[in-house]
Amino acid sequence: MTPKIPALFVLAGLVGGAAAAPVPAPEVAAAQLRALNHRFLDARADPDGAVIDATTHEDFVFIASDGAGHDRARFVAQVRSQPPRDVAQLVDLRVRLHGPVALVHGVFSTPTAGGAPARLRFTDVHVWSGRAWRLVSTQESPLRESVPVELQSGIAPPHAPRRGEEDPHGDDDHVLQLLNEGYVQAFRASDVAWYDAHLAPDYVVVSGDGSLRDRAAALAAFAQPVYATSIRSFPVDQVNVRRFDDVALIHARNAYEMKDGRTGVSRYTDIWLRVDGRWLCIAAHITVQKAPGP
Repeated sequence: MTPKIPALFVLAGLVGGAAAAPVPAPEVAAAQLRALNHRFLDARADPDGAVIDATTHEDFVFIASDGAGHDRARFVAQVRSQPPRDVAQLVDLRVRLHGPVALVHGVFSTPTAGGAPARLRFTDVHVWSGRAWRLVSTQESPLRESVPVELQSGIAPPHAPRRGEEDPHGDDDHVLQLLNEGYVQAFRASDVAWYDAHLAPDYVVVSGDGSLRDRAAALAAFAQPVYATSIRSFPVDQVNVRRFDDVALIHARNAYEMKDGRTGVSRYTDIWLRVDGRWLCIAAHITVQKAPGP
């Protein structure tokens, strides 16, 4: 891990009384976010609910590696009640800046009860409050032993252009609900053109196995007729749209059934950013809550 940065640097501006400030310059913002990430992990390793309480947004949501969802109060209470544990080893930390929203991706490992380290991939979403970065969402997924830590790149498949369909208009929450429905329907139909039109150029996805894939690799995966060949039903429920000005997070759950009768449950978070009046998906994170059994 990199050396710890004093808490004063991380927490400066979190208390009231400071005037609103513009988003810091990219190099400053990246340093702040890396420091926050280390402080957040340290606080979870050696419980310090005050740090978690001070750096998370009041609407913070945590989706654990087992797919369980926690609001801010439940997460802080859990952190304060857990026994101390060894500090996690952090690797492949990536900071992505989109104006007032920042995404931090990384992998940390921590010993399990049996002594073997467990690797978890995480996606943190921070929003600039005018005084400091506030963590609004964290999601984790186990990184399977055979899956590499590094970003997996791919080659986007050729496809026909998207025709005859305009983006939805109107109330943002309604538009985002429709975009979520479109995202799911595009998966069912292997509609690469839809994804090509709605995924940002630097889109990345954390898949259920913990892998991190770039846009081209994601498009190649979306082109595969997985739904048509393997899945009987793929309903989506518990859809929760959370909007922070030009940033939107869509959390949802899907309990699906395979054609052979097996069932599974996944939770996902899609992160959208309004760019020149259009909502584009800049990242997605999937966590397996229940893998299809034998």
